[in-house]
Amino acid sequence: MKPRYLIETLLSLALLVASACSSLERERGQVQEQVPVSFSAVVAGEMPATRASNMVDESVLKDKGFGVFGCYTGLHPYAASDVTANFMYNQEVKWDGSRWTYEPVKYWPSGEGEATDTGTGSSPQYVSFFAYAPYSDGTEECISAFSLFQEHTNPWLLYCLSERVEDQVDLLYAEPHLDCTKPSVNSRLEFSFKHALACLGDQVVITNESDPPVDITLKEVKIDYTLTAKARMVLWNRGAANWQVLPSGDVLTTRSVTLLSSGSESLPTTSTGWTSTGKGLFCIPAEATGYPQKATIQITYIVDSFPDVERQVSSVLMLKTLLEEGKYTKLEIHLTNQ
Repeated sequence: MKPRYLIETLLSLALLVASACSSLERERGQVQEQVPVSFSAVVAGEMPATRASNMVDESVLKDKGFGVFGCYTGLHPYAASDVTANFMYNQEVKWDGSRWTYEPVKYWPSGEGEATDTGTGSSPQYVSFFAYAPYSDGTEECISAFSLFQEHTNPWLLYCLSERVEDQVDLLYAEPHLDCTKPSVNSRLEFSFKHALACLGDQVVITNESDPPVDITLKEVKIDYTLTAKARMVLWNRGAANWQVLPSGDVLTTRSVTLLSSGSESLPTTSTGWTSTGKGLFCIPAEATGYPQKATIQITYIVDSFPDVERQVSSVLMLKTLLEEGKYTKLEIHLTNQ
């Protein structure tokens, strides 16, 4: 019985010492409560009411989720560090019906050492966060690749235009949260998402401005686009999409959109014009030197006073100055007989 009593006594003493150490560490501020990293999200801007299909708004964002990259840089700020996505790598964040969640949950680093030689408290430890939407695992056609986990670089994704117009995917980016530290109370980091792409040709207006005036009838309207095929979007940004066009492989791609086929759309000089809506394209608002983006507009029509003769007109529109992120470009075409 005596050995057993001795063991029990030693165990009690060990527990007492551990309890005393824990109390002392708490008094010195060395044991800190774990605080989970949590997020919220809003879509800061929307395309106008007339817009391309598959546009991401707040409801679509909640349905598709978003991806987060987190870079832990320890005691040094982001700009002074050789960064990797070592804290979070393309972490999928989902809407559960009431809040944004992800798993496994990550916790804020608590700091280490003393803030000063004579003072108390922990030195701040920094984490920077970057986000995009909708979430992709990197196997999809449009959001198809990411910087590597171990790669020393600003996090980036590769965006490619869809081969099929109906499969085009919108892309959003968030302004980054740089050099974040553990908050004193649990709070959510809010990502403010913006549209990274431009929308082109969602509204096309053709007017009859012939002089002397003649009534015409539209038979066919088609637009052949030559567009930047792919580009990196670097998630580090200053509030505007950080596009980097890659001069490798196929830099440009083509898309054809038929707005009117075998039609008979009357276009008298007294009308306000013929309008096509809902057939816009997402475009990357950046181009490589020597690889211009353009739209070739082809119109087949007849002059009503000569119904047996089809006429064709073609015009090339350079797009560099027309494409802006988060906006759609309306195309206006004026038919004349000059």
